[in-house]
Amino acid sequence: MLAAVPLLAVAACAETGDNANRVNEINRDRFVSGDGANYRWEDPADRFEAPRLTGTDLDGNPIDTDDWAGAVIVVNFWGSWCPPCVAEAPYLVEAAAAFEPEEVRFLGVNIRDTADAARAFERRWAVEYPSISDEAGRVADQFVDYGLSPNDIPATILIDAEHRVFSIWRGELDDAATIIADIEKALETS
Repeated sequence: MLAAVPLLAVAACAETGDNANRVNEINRDRFVSGDGANYRWEDPADRFEAPRLTGTDLDGNPIDTDDWAGAVIVVNFWGSWCPPCVAEAPYLVEAAAAFEPEEVRFLGVNIRDTADAARAFERRWAVEYPSISDEAGRVADQFVDYGLSPNDIPATILIDAEHRVFSIWRGELDDAATIIADIEKALETS
């Protein structure tokens, strides 16, 4: 019986239309805060290829990480209803501003929010970088093999300039300096 519970959760994520909105409302508080672990592959030979991320940003513009060839990419999974995501938002904004003139791109992946709630979150925290709306969890599913669950938020993944995974943060970032240091290290070794 317990083995069926994860399958029910996956089936619930596949719902569409009004039923999907109902499922999302029910599941909003059922997120798993990351364990705070950080995994880093400093040797480029040890890194694995990051999946190509595509979607539509909150303004309806297409996003494709293949268009960011040669750039280091910071991918942050978040939801406006997630307290640790709210707590780390200013740090991500600060880090993005620190690398604005460089070949570093930030991409949010918004989990289970309505477009209005996600845009309100971005306005509140002055988030300038784009976020893909991932209400169904399809973008997050691409990282399951890397030890992340679509419910494991917040999570931040740093992808090097060759589009290999440099580091994974499973949990809330406590400051901007931590992610800035990781980005600098990825820029050095890419």
